[in-house]
Amino acid sequence: MIGMPKIFFSLISVLVAVSCATGCGPRGPRSPKFIEDIRPIPPVQKVISYNIQRRDLKDALTKIKENPIRLVPVFQSVSTTESYEYRIFDINEFGVYSLLGLENADIIVAANRYLIKDPAQFPAFVQLLANENNATIEIRRGGEARLLKYTFLPALGQATTTR
Repeated sequence: MIGMPKIFFSLISVLVAVSCATGCGPRGPRSPKFIEDIRPIPPVQKVISYNIQRRDLKDALTKIKENPIRLVPVFQSVSTTESYEYRIFDINEFGVYSLLGLENADIIVAANRYLIKDPAQFPAFVQLLANENNATIEIRRGGEARLLKYTFLPALGQATTTR
């Protein structure tokens, strides 16, 4: 029985070493926050720039509840059960999502580099755009990575502020 504590402590040492090597701590694995945490930004990414009048954005946002979208998780064929990408459906051609250049079946990858971990986060992000000057949404359309870049322009005669 003298060898039992030695085996036990050896096993504990191995488990601690493995958890430290895999980025796990006492609270489990670190959760990725930014898209770069799970993969590098593609070097060849089509960038599409939009200049949107803030008044048009605000008008479209007032009708966002009348035109809800549907976000469906996209699971990769690789190991993990967590999905950080969502396919978007039910985009109204006159709604805010269409104004932002999104199309049905686009895959939402990130918003301002942040991963979307819950389908409710993306509509909340879109609602916050009314107070922003710039934003980005990374998508995949037809298997091609695209970065949608937005500049929200003030109405004529309004002063602009920089953030």
